[in-house]
Amino acid sequence: MSKILLIEPDRHHMMAMQEVLLHDGHDSLCHVAPDTALSDLARQAPDLVVMELRQRSMDALNVIERITNTFGIPVVVTSTTASATEEAMLLRLGADDYLAKPFSMRVFGARVAAALRSAAPNHRDADDLTVIQRGALRLDRLRHEARWDGTEVALTATEFNVLWIVAQRPGQVLSRANILDLAYGGDVFVTDRSIDSQIKRIRRKIREVAPDFMAIETLYGLGYRFSDSPEAVAA
Repeated sequence: MSKILLIEPDRHHMMAMQEVLLHDGHDSLCHVAPDTALSDLARQAPDLVVMELRQRSMDALNVIERITNTFGIPVVVTSTTASATEEAMLLRLGADDYLAKPFSMRVFGARVAAALRSAAPNHRDADDLTVIQRGALRLDRLRHEARWDGTEVALTATEFNVLWIVAQRPGQVLSRANILDLAYGGDVFVTDRSIDSQIKRIRRKIREVAPDFMAIETLYGLGYRFSDSPEAVAA
């Protein structure tokens, strides 16, 4: 059982999130403001913090930096602003994931599970590969960093994992079920369509810096393939 600390000013929304965590076998600590949560943070040592960005009582950005730098606890940020700029800034500050409101509770549960899994030691990969270079695309697993021709591409933890999985196997067709199992594991209920959404976001974010990016191919009825064609992944 993991312990999740929730910082959410909307009590109704907090109760819905708490129900999902309870259903998934997690314990939750609930706060409406970050100032009271910080004292609980030091005392309870949770495994993950889920924090609403729009806080009035304290500077939320400073709180996120303090949680990640001082306590070393992964943070999932929720926000009423669906902003790519905001998302990139928060990921650079150390947030592990970003959820724009409104979001489904099923997605919330899956993102929490993915953040917990990313924070834990990964025993599924037997190889020692830590960096993948595919043309202009460079993935660094230790830093959880994606770059295109030196420019950072801000990916969530799950998006990075999905991209790593397909880029690690160029030319190989991976079904949604294959990617689902490798990215999420078998302990989380997530639909195959969530992989479609992840791939779309990955493509969109890379194309913000590389408009001609075509390396992730869709094979209808089969799944996805990372192209080993030099033209698809070149700068």
